[in-house]
Amino acid sequence: DCGRLNSRDRFWFNQYKQQISKTMAYSWDNRVKFVVRYMYDIDGNGTLDKSDFECLAVRNTVIEGKGDWNEATFKKNQEVMANLWNEIAELADFNKDGEVDGKEFADAVQKNCMNKPFAELPSAFKAFIHEAFKSIDVDGDGSVGLTEFRVDCVNRMAYKSIGDLDAAYNKLLNDEDKKVGGITLARYQELYAQFIGNPDEKCPAVNLFGPLEVIN
Repeated sequence: DCGRLNSRDRFWFNQYKQQISKTMAYSWDNRVKFVVRYMYDIDGNGTLDKSDFECLAVRNTVIEGKGDWNEATFKKNQEVMANLWNEIAELADFNKDGEVDGKEFADAVQKNCMNKPFAELPSAFKAFIHEAFKSIDVDGDGSVGLTEFRVDCVNRMAYKSIGDLDAAYNKLLNDEDKKVGGITLARYQELYAQFIGNPDEKCPAVNLFGPLEVIN
């Protein structure tokens, strides 16, 4: 009972709880939940279905065009997202009900993405990652800098401190990233593959989408 502890012990008990919570936030299970909730489940109903990916095609087209609409870009995004949904359904919709819940998705990712480099991921996953990079690299210079990283993160989640976002970005960077001035497509692909496939919660790639919270 924390209420019966003296002030010093209460401090260390709270520090311990915070550390446990942080570890859980960056666990593989929680990262997969993050992908479901914030990357794919665009209507927020807790499951994935064809409608989510149709909406993602529209969203990505608007983001890529910075508000302008390009029908050719939309057609391409439609194809990418349709292929992604079909592949996710093939890999994860075990009961064939037209929906993929969190557990089904996690089981599929564990089987098909765990400890695999980007090159060995399912093809539609690779196409989605490529499109995700394009939506973040808004200036089209071929790398994601700090300002683009910030915008990407705040479009998904709420943060009380810009310092938390900046710290997450800096944890991602290796010496080569610093040399080229940001995260290139190849590096983003590598980090994304590790985000969904590396079980180590201390891997730098866990910071790819900013500070995480435990998802229930």
